Amino acid sequence: MKPDIHTYLEYRDYLRDAFAALKADSPKLSFRTFAKRSGFSSPNFLQMVIQGKRNLSSKYAVAVAKAFKLNRTETEFLQNLVGYGQAKSWDEKNLFYQNILKNKRYAAVKTLDKSQYEFFSNWYNPVVRELMTHPGFDGTSGWIAERIFPRLTAAQVDGARDVLQKLGLVRLDPETMAWRLADPVIATESEASQLALRNYHLAAMQLGQDALKHFGPGERDVRSVTIGLTQSAFLELKSRMEVIWRDILDFAGTQQHAEAVYQVNLQLFPLTRVKKDPQ
Repeated sequence: MKPDIHTYLEYRDYLRDAFAALKADSPKLSFRTFAKRSGFSSPNFLQMVIQGKRNLSSKYAVAVAKAFKLNRTETEFLQNLVGYGQAKSWDEKNLFYQNILKNKRYAAVKTLDKSQYEFFSNWYNPVVRELMTHPGFDGTSGWIAERIFPRLTAAQVDGARDVLQKLGLVRLDPETMAWRLADPVIATESEASQLALRNYHLAAMQLGQDALKHFGPGERDVRSVTIGLTQSAFLELKSRMEVIWRDILDFAGTQQHAEAVYQVNLQLFPLTRVKKDPQ
């Protein structure tokens, strides 16, 4: 059976499965005959692409699409998958993934991935979640929007609320008609989620910079230190920071009626690169 390209994010996986489907229908098909059919100069070009040893150019992506009998929309989708898989920067990767999400078929099949990407891509989604369960929340988007800094629009709040509901992160109590927090597990192992997490961390760092400009010392706690470490000491410090994170989350869990929403950033990153000695 011909695989549905809209269920894939990794284009090499699609090429592998699509070729396997063709071969199942035509057992005599080989990479060599496929190469002739597609106009490849190398007889094992497709095999090398599937194995990650070669990349697929835009020209050859179209040739492959024709060989697999993809229609115009599917061909465009394949080109976006190729662009996403071979992107050389995170910004480029984001651009191609957003193009992928515009495909209604993919968005329908990968609803969870789309919602996770939207959740982590906006810094304010967790803030909206907290304010939706605030005792003083009057149920309107404007109430939330005017309490968030930097300021949001009511439309942004509505979008955040929709994503929170899709992911089951908030639920409406049928008896009190008040919003309650829910804690389902949000998987972040997928590549799309990892891409969104990067977006979230970048936004969180920017919020930290803005806080220095807009809030006084009594309203914030920002510290920084530069230290030298061995690789083993770095790993130990990283483990200690994970313990601190668990303590922070446990402490936050004891707060039943929050008066305000805070962002906590704890960062550890290199300022130098280890230069390897020549062999």
